[in-house]
Amino acid sequence: MISVSQFAHPLIGSPIKASAVIRLLICLLVLSGCATKAPQIEDSLLRNALAGNVQAQYEIGIKYNKAGRAGWGKTEYVEEAARWFELTAGQGDARAQYQLSQYYFNARKDYSRSFALTQSAAQQGLADAQYYLGMHFAQAWGTEQNLVLAYKWIALANDGGIKGGGLADVEWLVWKGKMTADQTAEGQRLTEAHTRKYGKSTPIQLFR
Repeated sequence: MISVSQFAHPLIGSPIKASAVIRLLICLLVLSGCATKAPQIEDSLLRNALAGNVQAQYEIGIKYNKAGRAGWGKTEYVEEAARWFELTAGQGDARAQYQLSQYYFNARKDYSRSFALTQSAAQQGLADAQYYLGMHFAQAWGTEQNLVLAYKWIALANDGGIKGGGLADVEWLVWKGKMTADQTAEGQRLTEAHTRKYGKSTPIQLFR
């Protein structure tokens, strides 16, 4: 007879303490996102956001976005984040435009909308957006393929400090024979001209 404090393992028959099973279940709940907590929004932050403060709106969006991506995520938090980013992006904030572009790309699969938002943020010098704009052009996501512009924007992002694939993607365009020598030279020329005119790009700072 099995005591209430033990369970027989169905495969190997060895007893497992009930407390260990409970701890395991709790861990699984946390990993699956079931235990994801709602973001804590301070009253002062919410008041400022409702009054139209761009920074406050953006920060609330980030809080919901982080909560939505914890574990497996909470869809309602991601949607709430998008609503706040819409408000901020509409006022020209490049960070919010970039965050919103990721939402439309990943959650909505609306590549045209994602492209437009990414382009707007990239043109304001946000290196994170420049990297993804380059990938939009390279992969024809929401726009026509343009390898010269893909090279330009990915190179700008890499120079702006975006790591983890920026330079590799530029080299991939060249080494895999996707770009001719003339296209590569034009991409380099456009990159240098953009940097001379607008300066070096900057990576995103969430709470800048």
